[in-house]
Amino acid sequence: MPKLSIGEITLFYEEFGPTQPARQASRPVLLIHGSTSTGRNDWDGVIDDLAERRRVIVPDCRGHGRSPNPRASYAFREMAADLAELTRRLDAAPAHIVGHSNGGNVALVMTLEEAGVVASATIQAGNAYVSPDLLDREPPLFDPDRVDRESPAWRDEMIRLHGVTHGPEYWRTLLRITLAEILAAPNYAPDDLARVATPTLVIEGERDPVNAPAGHGAFIARHIPGAQLWRPATVGHNVHLEAREAWLAQVLKYWEACERGEGIS
Repeated sequence: MPKLSIGEITLFYEEFGPTQPARQASRPVLLIHGSTSTGRNDWDGVIDDLAERRRVIVPDCRGHGRSPNPRASYAFREMAADLAELTRRLDAAPAHIVGHSNGGNVALVMTLEEAGVVASATIQAGNAYVSPDLLDREPPLFDPDRVDRESPAWRDEMIRLHGVTHGPEYWRTLLRITLAEILAAPNYAPDDLARVATPTLVIEGERDPVNAPAGHGAFIARHIPGAQLWRPATVGHNVHLEAREAWLAQVLKYWEACERGEGIS
């Protein structure tokens, strides 16, 4: 089980595909999972296909899966700093960074605050700011008592993913600290996004119940210079699973375009 000590924590990660890319210009890929999940749990459906062509790095973020959480914290900036250092230490920078859901928020933070490790950013189902609908919708969704009563499958999945490392009741802590962060961050305004000089692909399912109502994908793509927006119809939150073949084609084509210097249109 590969682990790497970064400051106060030891991050768990897995690697797939060739250690050295077949072509010098082909950059590695870092896949960032969403909240309450793990790297393998979120990305298992596409890892093998990506690893046929690329070196693929799949970490468990701080406080998830087999990565510890010494201060019981959950912060996009903290996770972004962890993953930036992981990328540097594995000699994988700059990498194509892909983040899903709250992992998309981590990818966005990396793009703004850790740009040196980012060859391109794919921000899927993320948000640059906290919209009013999130403030209304998320607190009951992440309430541990409600989850215990009404969503036992989700509760049991969190225990399966995190219980061995963090204890069987950690899922309650994880929900609480996750909620606190998603009600407070990120807080990027248009002027902040305008500073991005990294090729950026924004992915949002047209029927994503979390992000589509407030138009988060369009907001990010509109304000990052040259960003591309892919918004597949009839698709929800998990685009890489719901439209797997189209997703693979889209990201592989985008990375190749970036490596030809065509990532910003």
